[in-house]
Amino acid sequence: MTSIRLTATAAALASLFATAPLAAQAKPPVAKPAAEMDHSKMMDHSKMATGAKAEGWKELDAYHMLMMATWHPAKDKNDLAPIRAKATEMVASAKLVAASKGPMACQKPELLKAQAGLPVETEKVAAMVAAKAAEADLKAGLKVLHDRFDVLEECAGSGAGMKH
Repeated sequence: MTSIRLTATAAALASLFATAPLAAQAKPPVAKPAAEMDHSKMMDHSKMATGAKAEGWKELDAYHMLMMATWHPAKDKNDLAPIRAKATEMVASAKLVAASKGPMACQKPELLKAQAGLPVETEKVAAMVAAKAAEADLKAGLKVLHDRFDVLEECAGSGAGMKH
């Protein structure tokens, strides 16, 4: 009699799982480790979430790529070679950001001021590079520039959920 109950229980469970939706039976996707994440794709997803992707701000996106290429090595590894190599390119990119028109969400006085001031702030760091400033001073200057850039980045939506 015990074996009949077990068989009936097993049959009931099999029936239950057979009728469960496939989604309930599937394994959830496994997230990539942080080291394998593609920042450019993350940036695109966050823009879509905030709506900024529709308008886009390619000049700020280009500056963002330079900021990531210089800020992360300086912050994470105390490697200032990238900022020394890219300072002039960053100034040119900052001037393009200042001359461009950002998304409507960024058309506020404080953000327009940050946009207009980006070349000046970037030139300060470039001047430190040219003057061969001490590493600690250059890293501090780059941090100030990064923090000021974050104001524009948050406005455009490229930093939602991702700090670089």
